[in-house]
Amino acid sequence: MGIELIFIFLFIVSVFTTLTVQSIKHTLNSIKFPENLLAVIVSAVLSVFIVFLYCLYNNIQITTQIIIETVVLVYLSFLVATNGYDKVIQTIKQIKSFKDGGNNG
Repeated sequence: MGIELIFIFLFIVSVFTTLTVQSIKHTLNSIKFPENLLAVIVSAVLSVFIVFLYCLYNNIQITTQIIIETVVLVYLSFLVATNGYDKVIQTIKQIKSFKDGGNNG
């Protein structure tokens, strides 16, 4: 896989990980489950699934390089998914407080 393809997969997995974790969190509101652990699990499942489909569709053998790239994809998509959503929410709250006349920093 080329670096461009890894970035495309990173974007796809990160977006779906963020959306899936937030929907599971809101659906299972009564069950307390660590959000970061849930993000790791969802990220791993989605990454392996997408890479597997890619290899299956293009008739590519799964090699050590693809396994390493998948592990890197899991790690990076977890980081992007967990930090991305929190930063977006924090930015929205700061914009709202700024418009209301307060400054939360």
